[in-house]
Amino acid sequence: MTAPFIVLEGPDGAGKTTLARSVASLLAHRGLRHLDRRQIADTSPFVAHLMEQLANMLWSSGDSRDLTDDFWAHLQASWFSAHGQHVVRPALADGPVIVDGWYHKLAAKLSDQGWADPDLDRLFARVRRPDHVILLRTSPKAMWERRQGTLRPTELGMHNREYTELGEQSFLDHQQRTLDNLTTTAENEGWHIVDVPDQEDVKETAARLVSLISGILDTSAAAAQPAGSEGFTARYVWPNPTSSLKSAVLKQMSRSLSDRDGRGVIGEFERAFAAFIGTEHAVAMSSGTAGLHAMCAAAGLTEGDEIIAPAYTFFATATPFAYEGVQVRFADADAYGNLDPASLPRLLTERTRAVIVTHMWGVPCDMTAIKAFCRDNGLLLLEDCSHAHFASWDGQRVGTIGDMAVFSTNQKAITTGEGGVLVTNNPHFKELALLHGQYNKRCFQEIPADRPHAAYALTGMGLKSRSTTLGAAIGIDQLAAATDIESRRRHILDRFDKALAGNPAVSLSRGAEGRSELGLYVMGLRYDATAATCSMAEFVDRLTADGADFDIPGSTGVIAHEPLFHRTHRAQSWTEVPDVKASDFPGADAFIRSFFKGPLWGYPGDEASVEHQLATLTRHAAAVVR
Repeated sequence: MTAPFIVLEGPDGAGKTTLARSVASLLAHRGLRHLDRRQIADTSPFVAHLMEQLANMLWSSGDSRDLTDDFWAHLQASWFSAHGQHVVRPALADGPVIVDGWYHKLAAKLSDQGWADPDLDRLFARVRRPDHVILLRTSPKAMWERRQGTLRPTELGMHNREYTELGEQSFLDHQQRTLDNLTTTAENEGWHIVDVPDQEDVKETAARLVSLISGILDTSAAAAQPAGSEGFTARYVWPNPTSSLKSAVLKQMSRSLSDRDGRGVIGEFERAFAAFIGTEHAVAMSSGTAGLHAMCAAAGLTEGDEIIAPAYTFFATATPFAYEGVQVRFADADAYGNLDPASLPRLLTERTRAVIVTHMWGVPCDMTAIKAFCRDNGLLLLEDCSHAHFASWDGQRVGTIGDMAVFSTNQKAITTGEGGVLVTNNPHFKELALLHGQYNKRCFQEIPADRPHAAYALTGMGLKSRSTTLGAAIGIDQLAAATDIESRRRHILDRFDKALAGNPAVSLSRGAEGRSELGLYVMGLRYDATAATCSMAEFVDRLTADGADFDIPGSTGVIAHEPLFHRTHRAQSWTEVPDVKASDFPGADAFIRSFFKGPLWGYPGDEASVEHQLATLTRHAAAVVR
């Protein structure tokens, strides 16, 4: 488990550095270490050299009025990004750290100068967030007493400002506004607030901080205790309700609960998601299923057309097409549970218009073969990437390989709580997807008037399935943490892979070696009953009886036998249930008999559950080997 990253925050003169050093000294026996916010990395000579140059720019020109606020702010954001990655992160491997101030004071000053919260969020999006922030709330008068003789223009704000007075009143006014902004942030994000009386001795303040931080360290240590005690149950929580996530939602509640166009948080989320995947366009939807429905409409598929889909998948991959009267023809699964390219030729007819694939459980399909088949036969290639936010095939991100793709964002590796996103590089498809779930303002703004379908801008296609603003705010926070989420989950996968190495009965499901990069939705596992002394169902029962969180999927299976896909036409009465003749899908059946899964954790604080999960799985896996 990553040790806690603690920050003392407060305006200029609040005593952050003195108190951080004192507290670290008093809690040295607990492993707490002080890191100066100006500390340069020592893990890499090259990084150290770059940080030295950045430090010279920051602290040698801090009072220059030639620098614009914008330039100065971006220098600060670059510094804290580097410090978080190259100073704080490696230090946390050795134990808890406390830093004497972070970017929040700077953000409070910028807010005082008119910067909007969304602009600040973007500016500091890549800066590592502390696990705990303690605001030292000291009166500006006391801070003035400490700063006399060392007062600098930067302590009255940023740059390019007309200073009418560099003295006590201007200092008090500015520091009070900074403190008010910091207090608002502290209350919104659940920081600890420590009021420091004007005449309190440093030792007294330090003693109170030691008591508070000792409690933080105790809680962290309890969460990291090795699992395995009787009655312990692995617990998966996603998303991790960090102070950053809570703040994003609270800020959006004050900003807007409904966006009618793409100029607010929904548009911000779409642009961030498109950049994350690597496509030109993204359209946020109320669900992944709604996104797939929009995909069907954008592709122009209608009654009389056919689409080839995987027989083994979550049913929503195919249901929107069936709803529109498109005939779904089902392909068998390969060894990884994905659509088998070898089954495509026999399903091709003169009415086939598209192939849709699902990268099941985050394992990419063989996109080389499937794309070649679609190209050779003039078919659209559509991707259901609901399980595959971080997946790639032969180095190319899934979602960018086909003509359109849809990502679910409910409880997936990148989540909005509930939702979905359609992505594409084709502006025509993007505009039609907008018409499917949007109308009026946004369609008028984003669909050029010379497009034939622009006439539908007011009404759209008659439906509404746009995202919520709170979901978009959650998604932006998730995307800002995407690098850490991916790193954490890949690290855990590697641990399980190494622990199971050589076990003939249980192994990790990773896809084609050297070609697949997993999507990180769940931890997929394969069970070889011929090498084991019990069935897969009995094995999973043993794991769950010991408090581990594993299961055999219940909502995915062979969907080809569902009556929805055998209706004769779109308007057929729903009281008529068609007779369904069973078909054989041996590849899908074989995969289903051998696959089970567990959650894939991705946040600091989950180590107890990860350890229990790993220990329980490896112990039982070794015990069942024949």
